[in-house]
Amino acid sequence: MKKSAGIAVGVIVALGALGTAGAWYTGKQLPATLEASIKQANDEMAKALPALGVNASIELLSLDRELFSSNARYRIKFSGPQDGELPSNLEWVVNDRIEHGPFPLSRLKAFKLMPVMASSNYALEQSPELEKWFAATKGVSPLNGQVSLGYDRSVSGTLELEPLQLPLDESTNLDFSGLTLDIDSSADGRDVSGRGQMDSLKVTSSLGDAPMSIEFQDLSLDSDLSKGSSEFYLGSNEVRLKAIALSLGSDNKPLLLKDVVQRDETSENGNFLAARYSYDVGMISYDGRDIGSSQMVWSLKNLDGKALQSMIALYGELMQADWQYQKTSSATGMPELSAEQEAKLKADLEQLLAGKPGLALEKLAFKTANGESSFKLALDIGKPASLDLPAPELAKQLISQFDAKLVVSRPMIGDVVSAQAAISGETDQEAIADQAQMMTEMASGMLLATELATLQGNDIVSSLHYANDQVDFNGKKMTVEEFVGMALAMGGGLGGGLGAPALDDEAPMLDEQLPEEGEASAGDTEQQ
Repeated sequence: MKKSAGIAVGVIVALGALGTAGAWYTGKQLPATLEASIKQANDEMAKALPALGVNASIELLSLDRELFSSNARYRIKFSGPQDGELPSNLEWVVNDRIEHGPFPLSRLKAFKLMPVMASSNYALEQSPELEKWFAATKGVSPLNGQVSLGYDRSVSGTLELEPLQLPLDESTNLDFSGLTLDIDSSADGRDVSGRGQMDSLKVTSSLGDAPMSIEFQDLSLDSDLSKGSSEFYLGSNEVRLKAIALSLGSDNKPLLLKDVVQRDETSENGNFLAARYSYDVGMISYDGRDIGSSQMVWSLKNLDGKALQSMIALYGELMQADWQYQKTSSATGMPELSAEQEAKLKADLEQLLAGKPGLALEKLAFKTANGESSFKLALDIGKPASLDLPAPELAKQLISQFDAKLVVSRPMIGDVVSAQAAISGETDQEAIADQAQMMTEMASGMLLATELATLQGNDIVSSLHYANDQVDFNGKKMTVEEFVGMALAMGGGLGGGLGAPALDDEAPMLDEQLPEEGEASAGDTEQQ
């Protein structure tokens, strides 16, 4: 028994010695580690932020070292153009209590037993610029968190924005439930993942006779990214909202968007990038009545990564020059490109076009209980012989291929008309059904009469394909010049009204729908 107790005491002493030695080692390594981390962060922000219209940098103000912990203070500077609403320069000071590894006490309390080099516990420091923000959180630091640094220099941690209630002006208020974001990163920041959660964010306004409120409910964030050879982050991001509730006016009838999801995926194949962006709304509801769902999907392909990086860097340079220009000149607008910048931009654009990039709206759809209408288009771009060609020839060489298709569901038209009638207060179901049928037939007749569309089952369809200077419009092949002439003629026919001469064969049917014209044509009927 005594022997077992002695072993236990020995283990505890050994662990204590290990912890003390590790803490001493961490304390010795900490200054160099912090400087390296700050330099890396500043380098990354210098590359990415100017193109977004802002600059930011981090500076270590002080570092007080002890055996088991250290206290650091950082200054974060933000700068950007003076736009009259936001300050052009902003500074935050962050206090950081750094627990030395290998076993920081705060991690042991949370049952996190994996050894780490250090654990950082940071929070914003109060300042006159942040006075309102601190007041809204009742004196608690509105931004705080914890970050652990592994011995392989990987990083994992949590960022928290505290709940707050804040008046934005005399008539507008913000109510925020707070947000928690968990982040993991590899040593060089090439692999990054994040998970976030927010219960609600609500803005209300009581200005004049038109009160307004908008609320975002139950938000979640999910991100997994890795840097590719092009230095762009590849992978996926997803943002989910259970609902977006919008209320306008004194009648307090809410517009509700349910199950809102935004996703983006970026990939790389050799030197070329591809991306896909989707936006889904599970249900659109007004005043308690479900109307329909919607979806939009965009995609990009064959984007030359090196050319794109170079163009982004040039744009960042121009933004920087614009800020300086605003400070030293009363003139407005971007400063002119230098000859060197023009040549660089032209070379980057030619390299980008040589990759034959493409843009597509894969789907823009609205779906109701009885039908779905959609629109899609795809544009493939090529490299012209010269960017200095006349505009018509340049456009012809730039557009390698173009496709577009519109599908309008006749039952969906009726659903929308019925919903609109019900929302406006109509209660006679038979009258609603008659109105929906009439509007469906009217819309269908007008589109089909102009030959802008064809009828395929219950769908009104219009399609356009262009390639090699040839157009296929609703199955009819023609040259570009013939298509332009036809479009102009159709436009003239539409502008002339329903009784346009170009639609003689349809005129009797349309006249019957209009009493005035029906009476005027009575004599013609007798002559027939």
